[in-house]
Amino acid sequence: MDSKSFYTDEGDEAGEPIGLRPAEAAARLGISVTTLYRLRVAGRIPFVKLDGAVIFRVASLDQFLRESEQREPQDTA
Repeated sequence: MDSKSFYTDEGDEAGEPIGLRPAEAAARLGISVTTLYRLRVAGRIPFVKLDGAVIFRVASLDQFLRESEQREPQDTA
């Protein structure tokens, strides 16, 4: 079984992955694997551990981005 089929769900559009390994998850977020590890250890990004492999759910990564979103205050002048 290849890793892509292991992480896909038939219910997702076009077999979109439901989980990513750390390097893939970091790339999706635009951060380093080290930063991803720090966020994981700090409890800011949830993960799943399967037989020792760390997997990040795509939905959790997307939620992390939504919750981390910031906006600059608008000038009222």
